[in-house]
Amino acid sequence: MLAIQGLKCIYDTGARGWAIELALSGEGEEAVRRFDVDGPDDAEMLIEAFEDSTASAFDPATGEIVFAYEYADFGVEDEDEEESDDEDGEDEGPDAADEDEEKGKS
Repeated sequence: MLAIQGLKCIYDTGARGWAIELALSGEGEEAVRRFDVDGPDDAEMLIEAFEDSTASAFDPATGEIVFAYEYADFGVEDEDEEESDDEDGEDEGPDAADEDEEKGKS
């Protein structure tokens, strides 16, 4: 795997088509590879994926481009998990016990 250092969108006037050039480095090697794309929208999509990724690599054996993303977890539970806890009655806090006592007094 070679690390992708940069991407460049190119319109090849000779071939009259769009391409992406990858600037690669790794394993003591620096190289540039060009890949044809269907148009500027596809090129823009690849460039945005590269810019948003935390790491990106190219596998010369398979010709595969890999973009890796790292997402922060701020300790927020999914709503689905909270709902399932409420349904099971496992997540009753101290307020829930007080409410049950008040209902019994009425």
